[in-house]
Amino acid sequence: MVTDRDGEQLKESEDRYQHLVHLLPDGLIVYENEHIVFANVSVLKMIGVSRLDEIIGHPLYRFIHPDYIDDLPAQIQYMINEARPSNFVYNKLLRLDNRAVDVEMRAVAVKYDGKQAVQLIIRDLSDQKRMEASLNEKDYLYKSLVESVVAGVFVGQDNSIIYANPYLAELYGYTVEEMLALTPFDLLGEAEFNKIKSKIISGVVSGQRQFPLKYKGIKKDGSTVYLEGNSTIITLNGYPSLLGTVQDVTFKHEQDCLLRDSAKVYQKIIKFVPEPIVLSDEGTIIYVNKLAMQMIGACEEAQVVGKSVFDFIHPSQHKYTQNTLAQIIASDEPTPFQERVIVCTDGRLLDAEIASIRINNYMGKDVMLSVIRDLTDRKRSEEMLVRSEKLSVIGQLAAGVAHEIRNPLTALKGFTQLLRNKYEKQSHYFDIMANEIDRINLIVNEFMTLAKPHFSQFSIAQLEPIMQSVISILETQAILLNVEITVKLDRPLPSIYCNENQLKQVFLNVIKNAIEAMPDGGRVEITVDAAEDGFIRIRINDGGPGIPEGLIKKIGEPFLTTKEKGTGLGLMISTRIIEAHQGTLQLRSVLKEGTTVEIKLPVQEKMIETNACACDARHSK
Repeated sequence: MVTDRDGEQLKESEDRYQHLVHLLPDGLIVYENEHIVFANVSVLKMIGVSRLDEIIGHPLYRFIHPDYIDDLPAQIQYMINEARPSNFVYNKLLRLDNRAVDVEMRAVAVKYDGKQAVQLIIRDLSDQKRMEASLNEKDYLYKSLVESVVAGVFVGQDNSIIYANPYLAELYGYTVEEMLALTPFDLLGEAEFNKIKSKIISGVVSGQRQFPLKYKGIKKDGSTVYLEGNSTIITLNGYPSLLGTVQDVTFKHEQDCLLRDSAKVYQKIIKFVPEPIVLSDEGTIIYVNKLAMQMIGACEEAQVVGKSVFDFIHPSQHKYTQNTLAQIIASDEPTPFQERVIVCTDGRLLDAEIASIRINNYMGKDVMLSVIRDLTDRKRSEEMLVRSEKLSVIGQLAAGVAHEIRNPLTALKGFTQLLRNKYEKQSHYFDIMANEIDRINLIVNEFMTLAKPHFSQFSIAQLEPIMQSVISILETQAILLNVEITVKLDRPLPSIYCNENQLKQVFLNVIKNAIEAMPDGGRVEITVDAAEDGFIRIRINDGGPGIPEGLIKKIGEPFLTTKEKGTGLGLMISTRIIEAHQGTLQLRSVLKEGTTVEIKLPVQEKMIETNACACDARHSK
């Protein structure tokens, strides 16, 4: 017996069921004896009605498209009998406004109000149809774009070409059908194909997504076509494939070859020009010849090429160099030679002069060609010429006035001694006068040394006895000043062709200067060895205060000295003597560390050979 409470619960259950049915996105119709007895809201929307009474009680066939009415009974019976009712059957509904609606139906036999009925579940396919139509339109659009694009497009899969657009086929001289019948080996050659394949596999392993393409292909007529482009891995029909686009760059390749050939011609010319040459592009060095590398001390091109020209120009001259670069690029005229300080790879500073000009179409660019000249020898020659002129002037001055000065000096010295005896209480004044007269006499004697002719008698001698003789003379002075003299000689030393007295004068001057540079004591180190270039090298080093950098270049000029009572002529005389021996005298000094004087003298054979050449040259004149 059903109670009122049971009836209420049943009613609530039916209401909930109907509410859920009306919320279904698919349409639901129940019909009995071919008349509709129930429909949810989704069905109303499909056929374009707003109320249930517009559909309930009406024949089902009224809402079926005429083209599908005849097949409907058989379809419904098939769906009811099918063991898997989840299968849908295509059909068309007819809306009240006579528009057709594409649908899928599924039928199930049910009981409705205790009677046999059929329940139809209907799914609207309108959105799906519109999407398919849109996709078809896009496929057509994409195909049209790919077929019309001015670039070669291909898809490769499993070592085969499964798609090629007409443009690519035309690049190779084939039709599309002919091209699809070929293998990549026919179009690239086996070596080229394997090279591209290897790069792509390596890229995939490293996570790369894009793969640049640059290869040469084989056209139908056997000629070569150069192609460049890009490619990416895609999935097509469930298989990985390579989608690529390429352009014909044969003309560009030919132009590049011409530019490279032109650049090689330039480089060959530059390579054999007997001047240091540098090519730069917007301030970056792109080529240097061997002479330029040797000048700045570079062993490999990598030390120079790719770097800024300003890395090799002293910072104080960057502004002037920048202005010069702008002028060169804006003009076809070469610049005059301009002095610059070059910074070598080892940090050395080199005086040089540079002239530059713009070179057009070098590898397709306008670049700057610079010729560099080392001014070291010229500067040295100029300094030697100035020094020689000074010596000549001093010699002439000495020859003209030395004798005239000596006679009054003798009289002054004699009367000073007489006056000292007469005025014994003021004798200290006369001591000062006598010292100053002696100083004047010393200067006159050095003037006379400069004025003397230098056609001295040379003979073969050993350097060690000469050096020992000088050291024995200076040992007493060294002991008084607490200075230790150490000598290190390579034995045996080769003979030299020299004037012994002049060399003794040089060594006396230099070693005496070294001792006097250390009034508080120290060590003078003398090293003598035979160099491999045919010279004997003598280095005299002291531990004195050193000479300032700005002054060391002027040492040797007359009356320039660092000593309180020096004349500055001793080193000038020493330099002149060493030069007469075909040797060199150089100074190096570091403040607070000391000074080194290096003297190089040719050995006997080299000296005689040099003198013989000089004599032959004089006789030939």
